[in-house]
Amino acid sequence: MMNNRGAPRTPERPWEKSADNHVSINIESLNIENLNNKLISRRNHANLAFSIRRKLRSLPTLSSECSIFRVPKKLWCSYEEAFTPRVVAIGPYHRHSQSIKQMEDHKLRYLQSFLKHNRNCRLEECIEKIRSWEERARRCYDEVIDLDSDEFTEMMLLDGIFVIQLFLLFQNPKWRANGDRIFGNPRMLYDVRRDMTLLENQMPFFAIEGLFKMVFGAHQKHMPGLLELAYGFFRPGTNIEDMPEVVMESEVQHFLDAIRLLYLPSVRKAPCESEEEMEFIPSATELVAAGVKLRKGKSKCLFDIVFKNEVLEIPQFKILYPTESCFRNIIAFEQCYYRNDSYLIDYMCFMDHLVNTPGDAKLLIDKGIIENWLGNDEAATHLINTLCRETFMRSNNAYFYSLRRKLVEHCQKPHNKWKTTFKRDYCSSPWAVLSVIAAMVLLTLTVVQTVCSLLSLK
Repeated sequence: MMNNRGAPRTPERPWEKSADNHVSINIESLNIENLNNKLISRRNHANLAFSIRRKLRSLPTLSSECSIFRVPKKLWCSYEEAFTPRVVAIGPYHRHSQSIKQMEDHKLRYLQSFLKHNRNCRLEECIEKIRSWEERARRCYDEVIDLDSDEFTEMMLLDGIFVIQLFLLFQNPKWRANGDRIFGNPRMLYDVRRDMTLLENQMPFFAIEGLFKMVFGAHQKHMPGLLELAYGFFRPGTNIEDMPEVVMESEVQHFLDAIRLLYLPSVRKAPCESEEEMEFIPSATELVAAGVKLRKGKSKCLFDIVFKNEVLEIPQFKILYPTESCFRNIIAFEQCYYRNDSYLIDYMCFMDHLVNTPGDAKLLIDKGIIENWLGNDEAATHLINTLCRETFMRSNNAYFYSLRRKLVEHCQKPHNKWKTTFKRDYCSSPWAVLSVIAAMVLLTLTVVQTVCSLLSLK
């Protein structure tokens, strides 16, 4: 077969055409599949980007007003009981706990009684006021509070009025209703007071104080302030006799913050600038062996510890049954909020080094430095040794930095231990003193006799 130009025409081969088409179809299918994969990938990227942007938009801003925290996990896991409310929830973190649901009805009763006896306080006005504080109050918590505006406002109202009414009834027993489940049961009152010192069981102080002033502002001259009422209520648990003026003058974040201030010195010292590592002081027994005399200090402030003329004066530390829960929560609060101002952590770290064994605790108890209500020396030792466990401790607190150095330097001088050993072994009684004197006289006479004998030989 010839083509138009006379050249032989190549015969068609159907199998070759079919193969070309098959290759072309495969390539097109591959291209379409790649395109689909790219489209799917881009869609997935876009969906993920949208999800991340949504999280970024809903991410709470870090606020300097945040002062109510969840307890750090390491502390919580080791001592959960010390951080968990038993009978009442204040604020959002434990309000759904089944074990304390019954107190919610009692909060309503307190609100009813409060409105009945304070005719100038209208419920609608309280709600309006609290709702105006909602945004600021939410910023006081370190977690996003999963409550709508009405739920959050109701919670703040019930808890705030509950606290105010509780303080008023504590101060004025004649106002209490018959059958009040809190004041009619000493154990319940103890648990309520203890629950209100927990870090996770707080509400912003400004909100409670705002309600208090709203109701009693016109009568403020004729009644104590909110902090005074709070101090009267918490006093049995803290065992602090006088409320320092620094508490009244401070910007309190919540009631746990106010309790912490009760223990702090009225005049603060600037922290030391040294970067040296913290020195571990010897235990009480080792200090005594090095000639240090332990004495109970006269000051009511725990931080007024003085070492002078080989005498270490330490103010009395009373270990009561509420002490563990209160101190653990203050320490957790300092870990989260007062990282550069951790007074109680530094104090308990000092006491931890001082008390290594029940023998150390007994020595301090015998000296009146520790007043132990826990029943035995082992319990006091365990509490002191575990309060600062899993915490970050600073070493440049001015109240302890120089004190540690002085104690360590004193114990490192060998003659201090030799002098103490000599006094213990040879001067512990009049007869021991007389025997030492007799031995010295005998030794002197022997030396004199020997010298005289040598001189006579010459």
